[in-house]
Amino acid sequence: MLGLRQRAANLPTRHQPACPVATTRTWHLAQRPSGPGEPASSSHAMDPCLSPKARPCRWRRMGHPPCLRSLSATAATHSTGQPPELQPAGLVFGLGALGSWDEAAVGAPVVRCYVGDNEQRWLMWYSGRRSDSPATAGVDALAPSSGSIGVAVSRDGIRWSRGCDVIEGARGEDAAADVGTVLSPNQDWWTFDTCHLAPGDVQVLSNSSVSSGVGVYWMFYSGGDFEPVMLPEGFPGSGGSGGGERQPVEGLRLRPGLAMSQDGRNWARIEADHHTGALFEVGGATEKTEKLIFNGSIQVLAVGPRDMRMYYSAYDTSRRRFVVALATSPDGFKWIQRGVVFDPAAIAGAGAASDDEDDGGAAFDALGPAALSVVRDIDNRQFLMFYEAVATDNRRSIGLAVSKDGASWRRYPVPVLEPEPPAGPNDPWDGGDVGSPCGVSMSAGRWRLYYGGRKHSGKGPWQGIGLALSAEGGPTFEGVPVQYKRRVPRPASEPQPVASSS
Repeated sequence: MLGLRQRAANLPTRHQPACPVATTRTWHLAQRPSGPGEPASSSHAMDPCLSPKARPCRWRRMGHPPCLRSLSATAATHSTGQPPELQPAGLVFGLGALGSWDEAAVGAPVVRCYVGDNEQRWLMWYSGRRSDSPATAGVDALAPSSGSIGVAVSRDGIRWSRGCDVIEGARGEDAAADVGTVLSPNQDWWTFDTCHLAPGDVQVLSNSSVSSGVGVYWMFYSGGDFEPVMLPEGFPGSGGSGGGERQPVEGLRLRPGLAMSQDGRNWARIEADHHTGALFEVGGATEKTEKLIFNGSIQVLAVGPRDMRMYYSAYDTSRRRFVVALATSPDGFKWIQRGVVFDPAAIAGAGAASDDEDDGGAAFDALGPAALSVVRDIDNRQFLMFYEAVATDNRRSIGLAVSKDGASWRRYPVPVLEPEPPAGPNDPWDGGDVGSPCGVSMSAGRWRLYYGGRKHSGKGPWQGIGLALSAEGGPTFEGVPVQYKRRVPRPASEPQPVASSS
């Protein structure tokens, strides 16, 4: 058996283990681990304690800031101060209450719905940070809102319960309502995620590599350290080229990492082969990837036995735009970088949506995809990619591409969601940019599109998480809806759509 070192998630120093076990443990891997197959059954995903014999260490809470332990979305949103029924169109999750861990930024939503016999359970992992986080010094140019990772819960995917600080580590029935920060910057100085981190993807997978033999939550995330890095000349939003003098910024060297959990709340970092504990170093591995600068957006699909695919966005310094690259793995631990698989500007006819429009730099995604959400279409098993499109003026919108095999992509020529135009004296909460998408398949061919939004274009963190719904009976592309409308608040008593189950 091979031993894979597993470090417990670093929580703030005031938290100490409440049970007499070491914070560094070992999960044993088979000598020839097989890859994860299809996601584990919904019963695994619904159970807050999947294996009573292998529960993670409970963390005792030694103190907390002067705010409530667990807050509903109504009380925890100071960006509007309004209940969900009265919030602006699209907004379902705003900034946390003053003093909360996510008071200054929220973004990078990873939304999952687990369907049981009598209910739906929605979980959302997302990034956030306080106003004094070291990540506020310039990280938003590459990874908006990156800081710490938290979890919120909901029964309908619209009204969310959140926490203002670190989770309690509750067990039993209380575990389902345990919300708050679940992963904070690492305190081991040599690791890749000492400055900030953000979730990329969360999956519940069965893998014979893990000796528990049950479904386990896998979180693929990005992290940055304190090494100062200078972004390349012309990088969107980085200064230079008339935008001011560029300076090295801490936290801009991002790498992908992996953490595992049995309940989606108590996580243990998996220390991989890279000298920082990351899964791999983006760029430099091959001629296909040496010009890439990773910017933190990750999506992992278990396509089949020993066939895991990681799609990630990166800035290509030779092309001077963002692209989507692919890495593959037989087991989820060791990855091989395969190079660029999606570059909108390289697709024939990508510059114009119609014969009447300008081509080239006029495209809404002329500078490529800065973030992505790749999902399998449950109805026809094709691949869908919602992506954060960057225009030449750094304005962000959300585009869509479709693929039959996950390698060759067809791009829809116009955005499926754009910033909300002003309709009154106040700027919309998402009137500057929309991005960081997360697509969720619903019943009857409908889709939900969760996204990050901000008031001002091209700068700052995401300031809220929104929801857009596919228009029933609207236009389609390759059988996929392409018209999305921001959710309009409605009474809580009104029934909600049911999520699709695979």
